[in-house]
Amino acid sequence: MVLFFDLLQIALGNKENFSNTPTGEQWQFIYDLSVRQALIGIAFLGIKKLPEAQRPPKHLLLKWFATTEKIKEINAEMNAKSRSVTKRFLEDGFRSLILKGQGIASLYPEGDFRMSGDIDVWVEGGRKIVSKYLRGIKKDCKVVYHHADFIQIGYTDIEVHFTPTWMNNYFSNNRLQRFFNEIKEKEFAKATESDFPTPSLKFNRIYLLVHIYRHLFSEGIGLRQLMDYYYVLAQGFSDEEREHCISVLKDLGMLRFTGAVMFVLQKAFGMRDELLLLAPNEKEGEFLLKEILIAGNFGQYDERINRSEGRSEWSLFINGIRRNSRFLWSYPSEVLWSPIFKIWHYIMRLKWNYFDSNKYLSKI
Repeated sequence: MVLFFDLLQIALGNKENFSNTPTGEQWQFIYDLSVRQALIGIAFLGIKKLPEAQRPPKHLLLKWFATTEKIKEINAEMNAKSRSVTKRFLEDGFRSLILKGQGIASLYPEGDFRMSGDIDVWVEGGRKIVSKYLRGIKKDCKVVYHHADFIQIGYTDIEVHFTPTWMNNYFSNNRLQRFFNEIKEKEFAKATESDFPTPSLKFNRIYLLVHIYRHLFSEGIGLRQLMDYYYVLAQGFSDEEREHCISVLKDLGMLRFTGAVMFVLQKAFGMRDELLLLAPNEKEGEFLLKEILIAGNFGQYDERINRSEGRSEWSLFINGIRRNSRFLWSYPSEVLWSPIFKIWHYIMRLKWNYFDSNKYLSKI
């Protein structure tokens, strides 16, 4: 594990080389872990910086190179699709911003090495107006509280967000939505100034951390999401900006989680002290890092999750609650509010006439 973290830190420029050259078996472990954490391209950047004597065996190096070249090709396609999507919305009278993903990749020194996912776009107008517009284009598009599964362009899913994200706790969520409402006019102003509009660092310092937090309680998170946050903080901030960010996170009840993330950013990526929002929380950070390494990218490798088909939605709902129980002592608010939010969401989708699928209770 130490060698894997060393390679990531070499890629980020926080370390020069390995103190001990990995064996062929260790290189295979590093490669497999890079795949699990969706950091294969970033890890290859580290390899490029290594002296030849410390690089992987030739067969693995060629495989790594080929995979990375494919990642770069996909990123070029994703950037083109992102521009096309925001242009289409603007032509139809809706300002929009590209959230996380391709937007955050622009903060990386070499963003085309970042493994991409789907395209998330925040569209101005609110759920009622935007969902009506979307269903005029695609009648059966699936709508939930914060977004709609809109269309596919090739193999790329396009998620349209009415609000960037949410929290389970009713009161914390109200404060979060207030933050988005206060900042949105300034953020959406960029939609007419750029062919690839993305949110500000002020926005992302809050949004990305909440996004990571929320996914911890659903399928899980991986190091790729933490690296995205690394690059948000790596852009720097003033003392005033730090104080504002901490104040918002405190209102959201997220300081303990923030401390855990700061620990992971230092442990895995070697982040400098002056770029941390607050002091690392070692106890919570070790727990979070363990979860990240077990679950992999968005929990895809978490063997504790029962993915067998044919299970009832009630069974999945209970399984989700049972899964979240291990976070109860660390983050009781979100864990205890989770089933309440899910039930409320079920009822409201019926009321909004968005109930077009029986399979969502366990996924929201």
